[in-house]
Amino acid sequence: MVFKTVVHFEIPANDVERLSKFYKDVFGWKFKKVPMPDFDYWLISTGPQGKSVGGGIYKKMGAQDGPRNFIQVGEIDSAIATFKKAGGKEMMGKQEVGMGFTFMGADPEGNVIGLFEPQRRPKRASSASRRRRK
Repeated sequence: MVFKTVVHFEIPANDVERLSKFYKDVFGWKFKKVPMPDFDYWLISTGPQGKSVGGGIYKKMGAQDGPRNFIQVGEIDSAIATFKKAGGKEMMGKQEVGMGFTFMGADPEGNVIGLFEPQRRPKRASSASRRRRK
């Protein structure tokens, strides 16, 4: 079962250095630039891994660019269909990212929402089945 909860957030900034310093000073968040083709992007660590929601900060791309939350879903294609059927509008179609798939849409009032399906990891054989194969 997948809990449909916020798993990532993004903050656009006109001045990434100034805004990341603000969040570092106010909340103690940590920032790490990550390599992305044609895109400057910094991951945000808000606390201990597994016990906090991480995010990202990037150079604002347009006047309408605002903060957004990504909600984890179990199967992105069916989540996109449900999103659209409920009145959501597609802004950026399904894309593969390093850790899975994303989709950007707007709710009926224009708020940007991201959907995220994590990459499925191959199931590892249990230790009992590994022992039987020896």
